[in-house]
Amino acid sequence: MRSHVVLIRPAYDSQCRSTPAFPWAFLYLASVLRERGVEVEILDEMVMPDIEERLDRALESARPVAVGITAMTGEQIRHGLRWARRVRERSNAAIVWGGIHASLLPEQTARHELADYVVAGEGEYAFADLVDCLAKGDVPGVIPGVFFARNGEVAGTPAETFLDLANLPEIPFDLVEAGRYISARPDLGIERYFEVCTSRGCPHHCGFCYIESVHGSRWRSIEAGACVARIKATVERFGVDGISFREDNFFVQRARIEAIARALIEQKIRVKWAASCRIDYAAHYTPAFLELLRESGCVLLTFGVESGSDRVLEFIQKNISVAQVLDVAHKMKESGIRATYHFMGGFPTETIEEFLATCRLIDTLRAIAPDTVVREMSIFAPYPGIGLIPACAQRGYREPQSLEEWVEMDWSHPERPWLTLEQSRLIADAQFLIARLAHPNPAVRAWTQRRWRQLVGSARGIRLPERPWFEAARRVLRRRS
Repeated sequence: MRSHVVLIRPAYDSQCRSTPAFPWAFLYLASVLRERGVEVEILDEMVMPDIEERLDRALESARPVAVGITAMTGEQIRHGLRWARRVRERSNAAIVWGGIHASLLPEQTARHELADYVVAGEGEYAFADLVDCLAKGDVPGVIPGVFFARNGEVAGTPAETFLDLANLPEIPFDLVEAGRYISARPDLGIERYFEVCTSRGCPHHCGFCYIESVHGSRWRSIEAGACVARIKATVERFGVDGISFREDNFFVQRARIEAIARALIEQKIRVKWAASCRIDYAAHYTPAFLELLRESGCVLLTFGVESGSDRVLEFIQKNISVAQVLDVAHKMKESGIRATYHFMGGFPTETIEEFLATCRLIDTLRAIAPDTVVREMSIFAPYPGIGLIPACAQRGYREPQSLEEWVEMDWSHPERPWLTLEQSRLIADAQFLIARLAHPNPAVRAWTQRRWRQLVGSARGIRLPERPWFEAARRVLRRRS
């Protein structure tokens, strides 16, 4: 009898407001499991309103040897715990946690009563080896990347090597309903938009990013020819006219990108594409290279700028400058490729004036190119293992000690022990306004832009109408002080 595994991706938040990303990680896991004869079922709370019925049916009829649960640090853990509890109550399946949070804190995660095992890092083969042991009724020995608690002690060793993506088995697209993840992007002239994944990792060392802790600053990819073949197969299989490269850092090797772009043109693969790029990469791109990207179908590049202060950029180890940002903005305008910029506030040591410099940079970028989009103002979040943790700890931050405590880290609101109430309020106002700068309602847009001009030109920010969450945050911060 073939063994069975269920993989669950919990909702990111209680309202499932986020656009569902394609579950590439689960499909990579499933490819190895299926090659070994294991039946796999993927349950995604983001797109399955009947997930409870599906899970109960799988637990009762298929009797899986393991249920894998993935979670990012934060509220997704809450929903993961809910599903783990349901599995525990209804079956004898081993509960195996994986994903970003489990990879960052495998030992702490393994100590939880609703975690039988943890797979840290790239789990394709570690998880498959674990499932092999469980299916035979064996007690797992030393499997690199697998952690578990016994008698109050955690056993396990990190994986020492990284995968060669080119050697993974064929991706089992039949395990998911791909149509649930296809959307429209009218702003880019795309009717059917889908995600493609061709690389992992990033060679840089940004102090706010968890990727280094998971991938060890190692970047790996499939070669250009295989990448183009995957794009072509995606276009033909799913009938899409637009793709997004969902990767940690797509543009690491310029020669690879150039080969991909030329092949898309030569093979007449008619597809618009978007990707994320670093400012310091684009600062060295020539007009001819950008024209090649545009001709191959590139319609959007997204850049992480984070701050409008050179001192803050140096502090967070971003390795870019404000001058480079402005240079890239002009290049993008001239290239005809649309640009989106992401920013972040609330870093330790960041002053009010430095945050306002970020707001003024946003205003400058929008003046350079009116179609420039600043989609959000994120709040710096002290993810476990990142380089800025010592700076946070020096300013009163206490890292959570359990999965439940990590759930309570609601990082969408700007309350941090190193921020004053005035700083928190200023960041909240900027978040509120940035989210509405391009509002479809002309009256809302006009009001927002007037208040934004006030904020950008101010020395201390402005006072927008009170919001209930901010009053709650104010009470929390008062108790901390």
